[in-house]
Amino acid sequence: MIMRVLSILLLLTPLAVSADLAPIEASDVPPPSRAQVDDGTMYVFTSYFDDMAVEGELLVVTGTSVANTDNPNVAQARAMAQKAAKFGAQSVLIEFFKALDFAQKDAETNAGYAAEYGETAYNSDGTVEVRLSIPLTGEGGLVAAMGLKGVSER
Repeated sequence: MIMRVLSILLLLTPLAVSADLAPIEASDVPPPSRAQVDDGTMYVFTSYFDDMAVEGELLVVTGTSVANTDNPNVAQARAMAQKAAKFGAQSVLIEFFKALDFAQKDAETNAGYAAEYGETAYNSDGTVEVRLSIPLTGEGGLVAAMGLKGVSER
C-alpha cells in the first residue's frame, strides 16, 4: 500500500510544479554575464544592468550604499557609506572583468585601478552613490589591451 501511494505522489509532483510556472518572455531573461567577447568585439550589456553605462570611451559603474542613521557621528556614517558604495562599484567591475574571462586576482587588480568619476552623491534619503570608470577605447583602453576590434553596447 505504501509503495502504491508513493508511486501516485511521484506521478503528481511534476504536474503540481509545472502548474505554477508562467511562460518566460525573452526580455525577462538577463544575459548570463555583464559582458562577452564574440568575433573580436566586446559586447557590454548595459541595458540589463542599471549600475553600468558606457559614456564616451568609458565604462562607468555605480555603487550605492546607505548611511547608518543610528550613528551619532554623521561624518563617520557618511564616510563609511561612501566606502561601502565604492566597494559596491568595484564589485560590479570585478563581475565585469570575470565575464571577460579574467582570473579572480586579475579582475580584482583591474577593478582597483578604476578612477572615481564625478562627485560622490549624498542623497536626501540617506543613500550614497559612488561612480567609478575604466577606459574601454582610446589610449590605455581595455579593448586595445585585449586585442579586440571594438566595443558594442547592448
